[in-house]
Amino acid sequence: MVFKRIAQIFSLFCYKRLRREDVKSADPGPADFERAICTSGYGKFNYLLLLAVLPASCASIFSSSSTAYVLPSAECDLGLTMFDKGLLNSMSFAGMISTSFLWGFMADTFGRRRIMFYGYMLTGFINLATCFSHTSWLLILFKFFEGSIISGPYAALMSYLAEVHDENHRSRTYMWLGVFFSLGNISLPCIAWLIIPQKWNWSLVHGFVEIHSWRVFLAICSLPAFLACITIVAFPESPRFLLLKGRREEALEIFKKIYSINTGKPRDTYPIKDLEDEYSVKSSGDKWKEKVQCSWDQIKPLFLPPNVFKLIIISLIQLGATIGSNSLRLWMPQLFSLIESYKVSHVKKDHLGLQPSFCYMLNHQKPNNDNVTVIINATAEAAVACVPAELNSRVFINSIVIALTGVIGYTLAGTLITVVGKRKLMAICFLVAASCCASLYWADDTNGILGLSSVFVAMSSIGGAAVVNVIVDNFPTCLRTMAVSIAMTIGRCGAVIGNLLFPVLFNLSCLGPFVMIGAACLFAAVLVLLLPRKPSLKEKPKEIA
Repeated sequence: MVFKRIAQIFSLFCYKRLRREDVKSADPGPADFERAICTSGYGKFNYLLLLAVLPASCASIFSSSSTAYVLPSAECDLGLTMFDKGLLNSMSFAGMISTSFLWGFMADTFGRRRIMFYGYMLTGFINLATCFSHTSWLLILFKFFEGSIISGPYAALMSYLAEVHDENHRSRTYMWLGVFFSLGNISLPCIAWLIIPQKWNWSLVHGFVEIHSWRVFLAICSLPAFLACITIVAFPESPRFLLLKGRREEALEIFKKIYSINTGKPRDTYPIKDLEDEYSVKSSGDKWKEKVQCSWDQIKPLFLPPNVFKLIIISLIQLGATIGSNSLRLWMPQLFSLIESYKVSHVKKDHLGLQPSFCYMLNHQKPNNDNVTVIINATAEAAVACVPAELNSRVFINSIVIALTGVIGYTLAGTLITVVGKRKLMAICFLVAASCCASLYWADDTNGILGLSSVFVAMSSIGGAAVVNVIVDNFPTCLRTMAVSIAMTIGRCGAVIGNLLFPVLFNLSCLGPFVMIGAACLFAAVLVLLLPRKPSLKEKPKEIA
């Protein structure tokens, strides 16, 4: 590792040296964006930006996944039915779908930095408000608003990272972003393990709202959003955005600031004195109607043959992958809590030493009338008391193991994708995921259930993540952003559909949800075979700017 790090530092030094020589020998006239950002260097500014991205990444993960860990504890406080739990797991994704295109327009109109600052601030306040929800519908409504807000700063962050790095460092930055998302997935069950098992009980507003540990957990989950809001203030607006808006002087000042931070030299020593005009809006006219027509002309080829057929196939693959990964992943804490409750209630009843199957345990702990209840005999009448599912350390340890398996899977996939190929890797991942999902029905060992669940979540997530690489191979640069946006929107629809159908099918039969998820993965694997092969360099058409 030490020699590898030394080699990386040496290569980076050589790259900077060559880049400086290229700049000196370059035309002293106005510079384009790539030349300007390369001249600014790579150093302290970029490292500080990575530190600022860490809480932003955690805020996105906490927003979509935190509800999964409070469902077992909140079902008695809020009277949650199984369908309510499905709504809570899906509302964040539904909110993202409802505002995805609106936020893209606002980020291109008002700037990346402003959208990130106000977006993360609003996300923090809404996340904080969720812990005071005293009814199920209010919590569902807050989660919808939270999802609709968080999609804005998330999209702006993706654009911002691409627009403050040169072409050679963008892929490395997104690699670090993937690591941060993995850290968020690991830290979330760790925080839940520390907070939720606590027996806290405080009353507010004369007992109108009772503060339990799960509410404290939701409040803590708002901290990354507030921290991201604070850190974004220290960074400037995207220079690429300013160039596209025709604000060259402001963009040049930002390049000088980045250069000064990275090199430690005064701003006046920045070698570039002027920038090329990238103000492309002039070509579309000044009227709103002309701008809309120009935008439609740019994306219209995406909906014409042969692009439209490739778009449909890729979007359906994303749909199947997301139905699989985000359905079972978000329901695993609830399912593991039901298994632990079964063990506690049947530890003295099983005398034959036979290990019950996964579905056998779930069926015996399946809530009656959509609530977990027990009957307490009284002298005259039977009183009904709500008993939440068991939440011991095993539930949270299992969630941590699943998250760690995903990190290991992504690491191996990064190496295998160049050896095996994207199409083969995706098909293998979906087939393995479908096999694991089918095996869960007959699994009768807790460790086996955990292992199958971990491999399933990792494989389905890797298959879905590879879709972006497939889009790069199949669409020209001018259409890739819109293609990714459409595929991600269809994928989020899959998350909503899967989480809503899961409790409905589960109430009918334990086998139902696993048939749905396994069939979705098989469907995605079959569609991968229909994907066209990556065209060679000779076959690629020349892109028209």
